[in-house]
Amino acid sequence: MGTLVCKIELDKVKGITVQVDNADDQITQTVVMDGTSITITVKGPQETSTYVQKQDSIVVTVKDLTFDTDTITMKSKGVSQWTSQDTLTVKSTKDMTFNTSAKLTQTATSDAKLSSSANVNIEATSKLAMKGNMGAEMVTSGGEAKVDGVTLKLAGKTTAEMSGAMTKVTATGKLDLEASGMANLKGSITSVGGALVKLG
Repeated sequence: MGTLVCKIELDKVKGITVQVDNADDQITQTVVMDGTSITITVKGPQETSTYVQKQDSIVVTVKDLTFDTDTITMKSKGVSQWTSQDTLTVKSTKDMTFNTSAKLTQTATSDAKLSSSANVNIEATSKLAMKGNMGAEMVTSGGEAKVDGVTLKLAGKTTAEMSGAMTKVTATGKLDLEASGMANLKGSITSVGGALVKLG
């Protein structure tokens, strides 16, 4: 880097302007304090970054913004919004917590995925609803898939099917198997037994 050209201008109307020109690297640094705002501009051959501070706002315009600190605390009294026009990644090497005292909404216009290398727990102190407009699937590659409730209802608007290498239906009280149409009970060996058996 060669010799820098430094300028300071004092004006009772325009305020103070400090400018540093680096001709070799084609970089100009400018600080303007006009009594209303402070504007810091760094202009290079490819990019320009600006920092504008007023009494009620700060606007930073830059290609790459990095914070390197031990802790970060952000608070807002009004609506807060975070928008990324490309991929947004939020990562923590330890626990991550999302808390809200009101409604929580998470939406995606494309696929959405929730995964963990350990356990995943979804819990609601009131009603829990999961819905798929084109289908719904719950799969476990190992272990037990369990649905448990005070009452359990499985319904299909067209067909309902339950299958397995060994399938067992048990009721500690009354068991009803009923069809408004044809009912078929079939097996290579079929056994019907009980203290009292009534057919017909």
